[in-house]
Amino acid sequence: MTWREITPEQLNALREPLIVDVRSPCEHVKENIPHSINVPLLSDDERAIVGTIYARQGEVVARREALRIISPKIPSIVDAILALRGQGQALVIHCWRGGLRSEAVASFLSVVGIDCFRLTGGYKAWRKVILKEFADDRYAFMPVTLHGLTGVGKTEVLAELAKLGSKILDLEKLANHRGSVFGSLGLGMQPTQKNFDAMLWRSLQAFGNEAVFLEAESRKIGKIALPDFMLKRIAEGRRLLVTGTMRRRCARILQEYAGHFDEGTVNQAFESLALIKERLGTKRTQAIKEQVLGGQVEEAVEALLQEYYDPLYMHQIKKYEPYELIVSGDDPVAAAAAIAEWIAAKTVRQAIARLS
Repeated sequence: MTWREITPEQLNALREPLIVDVRSPCEHVKENIPHSINVPLLSDDERAIVGTIYARQGEVVARREALRIISPKIPSIVDAILALRGQGQALVIHCWRGGLRSEAVASFLSVVGIDCFRLTGGYKAWRKVILKEFADDRYAFMPVTLHGLTGVGKTEVLAELAKLGSKILDLEKLANHRGSVFGSLGLGMQPTQKNFDAMLWRSLQAFGNEAVFLEAESRKIGKIALPDFMLKRIAEGRRLLVTGTMRRRCARILQEYAGHFDEGTVNQAFESLALIKERLGTKRTQAIKEQVLGGQVEEAVEALLQEYYDPLYMHQIKKYEPYELIVSGDDPVAAAAAIAEWIAAKTVRQAIARLS
């Protein structure tokens, strides 16, 4: 047995392969192929040591040091990979650009009789392929975009649609951000742009030519930028409007953020509030801050909705009029049922039209 080369396109066509990333942990965290497993040849510290030697003493000395570090690890690296591999599962090894690290591990496996693939060009080549897919936009799904003011329950409606068996694309979940100036509160760090792109690509593989429901988003969700094709799909998709009462919107927002009102997130909220001070005005911004400090959080939320978010979002909502369907997000279950019924009727009408 020996190792063979595999292209990114061939890798993407494999069914549930075991993808082993042999780069250092920090490289894997920053950018990785979805569902890949990190079995590092060098630790972060060891990689830094080898890199320093390379810069100061040259490639030959650096490679000898790397060999000295790696040699004792070979049995444990092979054992770790074999422990992860399922019976009959295709095994793919990769590093950053298909260089010495993936070649070394593929060689180790070959020596002990384990057949595997090595990704030609490594992660760098794989990312180039998915970016080309984004640029070509050959995805067959039909986008159905949910528009609406902040807090009307678009995300909840998406979740209910998923329960009914509809396909959804939750971009905010992928970006780990709620899409507003306060959208990061309590959620931790966002993924890197490269990892977001990879997760988006992975999600798109599950869609055929059916309807896919998603929220209307701007170009950026927090620090994450949406690809151009996705913005175009959002703008050109079928348009639905989700509405909601102010009372229910405030309650939903308070419920969503209720578990995050510790000292750290309150300070973070005030930092976010400062970002919109120019639009609200200094006095109004300070008044809202004092409402929060005085425990009048619901009043502060309502003020932010009326004075900042609603005027901002209403401009976009009017831009995309008319809407094919309007539902109330006050009851997400009923809203999802109405949308599912609407899309089913739409699909039937289209099928009849094609036959006639």
